[in-house]
Amino acid sequence: MDPLTNLRVVLVEPANTGNIGAAARVLKNTGISQLVLVNPTDKWDPLRTRWLAHASGEILDSCQIFPDLASAVADTHLVIGTTHRTGRGREVISTPRELIPQIAPLAFHHRIALVFGREKDGLWREELIHCHHLVRFPSAVLYPSFNLSHAVLLLTYEFFQALQEAEPAPPQPLATAEERERLLNHLFGALDIIDFKPHNDDPANFSRVVRRFFNKIQLDKRDIRVIHRVLGQIRKFASRFPHSSSSD
Repeated sequence: MDPLTNLRVVLVEPANTGNIGAAARVLKNTGISQLVLVNPTDKWDPLRTRWLAHASGEILDSCQIFPDLASAVADTHLVIGTTHRTGRGREVISTPRELIPQIAPLAFHHRIALVFGREKDGLWREELIHCHHLVRFPSAVLYPSFNLSHAVLLLTYEFFQALQEAEPAPPQPLATAEERERLLNHLFGALDIIDFKPHNDDPANFSRVVRRFFNKIQLDKRDIRVIHRVLGQIRKFASRFPHSSSSD
């Protein structure tokens, strides 16, 4: 299988339909066929989009639309987000040239999503939690933000180049983004049942730390089943000792 067919470009709430058309042309140039839009603008200009797509109409025709990022990447095995910001929630950031050679071999057997944020303010914090890796494009310090279609070109071309030389990774049944999300929900639910108190009583930060930990490791379906069983036993054990309604 051509590994490029396993790459999916996801544009989150694109406001400029011209950028959608330009992105479709970039995909055609780099051999990628999957374009996904998350809640795109309702001010659609089909003529301008087609004109900027320039002989890439089949990519627009097969483009899928989803209401949110979670559903757009649910069946993928690896989610790469893009950002030009740094700070809380964006602690682990690579450049495309650092990251892509490491993960490109996975594309031979697994679906990979490349996620791009809004033209105005990129990916929001609640969307970043769905990304297993974040990349940032090196640029001049005075103006670090790229045009959306230019960012798509930079990342997809790096993948295109890396896949010319990459050797396929051994096939393994990696968990999908949706399966990983269900596991995390099970984990947080189990911790809630045993009244776990995070450091500084900051559950939002604890959630980000846990997600960052899980994003560092590849989980296959067997790993997911084992952890679910452990969490199930924790919940079962906790149910034998319900919280007392009175304080000591």
